[in-house]
Amino acid sequence: MKFKIKPYYKNNYPLRGMLIKHPSLRVWIQEIQSLRISLDQIDIYPIPDMKPNTIWGCLIISDTELNSLSIGKHQACQLVCTNLIIPEKSIIYPKTNKEELENIFSAFPHVIHPDFGLVELKEPLKLLDMLSFPEEVSCFITKPKSPVFIPNQIKSFQVSPIPPEKVLKNLEENIFPKKKKLENKPLSIIEKGKLSLYKLLFNKKEGENRTNNTGSVIGKTGFAKMIETVFNTFSKKENSLADKLQQDFENLEERNRKELDKLLDMLKNNPEEGLKYAIPLDDGGVSRGGANGEFSLTKQWFDFSLLGNYRGSSSSSGSIDLGNDFTTLQKQYHASAQGLIKKGEHHKASFIYMKLLKNYSLAAQTMESGNHFQEAASIYLTQVKDKRKAAICYEKGHMIENAIELYDELGENEKVGDLYLDIKKGKQANIYFNKVVEVYNTKDQYLKSSLILRHKVNDENEAQNTLLQGWRKNKDGFNCLNNYFSNISDEKQLGKEIEAIYKNEVSNENREAFLKVIQYEYKKEHPNLNRIREVGYELISAQISFNPAIVSELKVFNPKDKELVKDTIRFKLHRKKGE
Repeated sequence: MKFKIKPYYKNNYPLRGMLIKHPSLRVWIQEIQSLRISLDQIDIYPIPDMKPNTIWGCLIISDTELNSLSIGKHQACQLVCTNLIIPEKSIIYPKTNKEELENIFSAFPHVIHPDFGLVELKEPLKLLDMLSFPEEVSCFITKPKSPVFIPNQIKSFQVSPIPPEKVLKNLEENIFPKKKKLENKPLSIIEKGKLSLYKLLFNKKEGENRTNNTGSVIGKTGFAKMIETVFNTFSKKENSLADKLQQDFENLEERNRKELDKLLDMLKNNPEEGLKYAIPLDDGGVSRGGANGEFSLTKQWFDFSLLGNYRGSSSSSGSIDLGNDFTTLQKQYHASAQGLIKKGEHHKASFIYMKLLKNYSLAAQTMESGNHFQEAASIYLTQVKDKRKAAICYEKGHMIENAIELYDELGENEKVGDLYLDIKKGKQANIYFNKVVEVYNTKDQYLKSSLILRHKVNDENEAQNTLLQGWRKNKDGFNCLNNYFSNISDEKQLGKEIEAIYKNEVSNENREAFLKVIQYEYKKEHPNLNRIREVGYELISAQISFNPAIVSELKVFNPKDKELVKDTIRFKLHRKKGE
């Protein structure tokens, strides 16, 4: 009998096999693993190709039925009988019953396929014999330490500050440049004579040939011009000698200038260099140090640090009376500081205020304006002795623990509580908020106390009880009761509370306050309006005998009744005539 397979639109037999078209065993195993098929539930049969000594692929026969969608790109196979397998969506031709097929294919499994024909499958692969395992090598496994915990969300952060003394010491050692020597030799007798002669030839005025280092304009005198004319008559090099003489004059004039003038010019033209030679000013118009009351332009500071060492105090004694120059130098210091601030050099500007002008508050403010909050706080603490401003700087710089310590010393309990909340320490925050509540209750400020309890301690029940306490003691009773009712969101509960307080806690002393409260509630839209109006009528009625003017309050409950307004006016006039 000759068997053939023909395409068919459906499967007549269970899908129990799968064909993998590839000659490599490695690929077969990889495909089986990728399809998550257990090796214990299948048999693998290699299939020869039409060419001798070549492999077409393999047939996988499963113990259970397969799903055609789960085998991916591979072709499923039908199990016609115990030992005959054909591709999916195909039939055997000629049609043969199952008993005949069992007899024909009784020995070994067979598979029929258009690519390779009819193949007898005598023995499945033994995978254990085909696999080679790597040699086991003993090794020591080092378990790493637990990594640093990285939170999913950053709720708060703080900066860990260093002590104020170390902050200022760091400024001294690292922030400002080191000293350097200044070449400043005095004029010799010969040079002084030359300078006197040059003054006959040159003078300082505006609009002439050149400008010297100090900003002054050097001009030629008439005598110099006459000599220059005579010299040019006998020399081809015009102006060369005059220029050399003028340059020499400028150099000698620069060296002969007053030391204080040199300092002022340095502060104007190169403030960073000039500050190294600056002298500190006292409130009395004098400067410390200086031999025999004279000022000498020598290096005064080792650097620009806020703890910089002033050399004048160790090299001389007494004081220098600067006279009118004190104000000039003081103004220049301020101008230099402002210029440095505009350039963003807040450290150097602070050096001027602290060391030269002795204005520690401005020094700290300068650091604060430059966002150098730790340095500013250190100056406020050590020099200005202002703990509150230091605490503000610590807070701005996210040095919360230090800010809390200072605010605690200042007794600002609510601020301490707020900062503890910022760093997610609710228990510590509540300790300080409760201190604030105690102070408010002692002063009968129950409304403020309730706001702390509600919005910061998150204790709504205690906040409501505190408001009732203020109402009962008639301490800002209207605002306390008004807030008490406003905090009740349930309209039914609100109606019960209004009724209970009206029946049990309204007296002659607080009747008018209660009337104002329910008038406020009446303006809202909720189902208790009718009862609130009745209570209002009862309150007005109880007081009308000794307070006729209270009838005007009826218009709150009847805003659209124009005749009621007229009636209340007539009633008050009638009662007034009766009196």
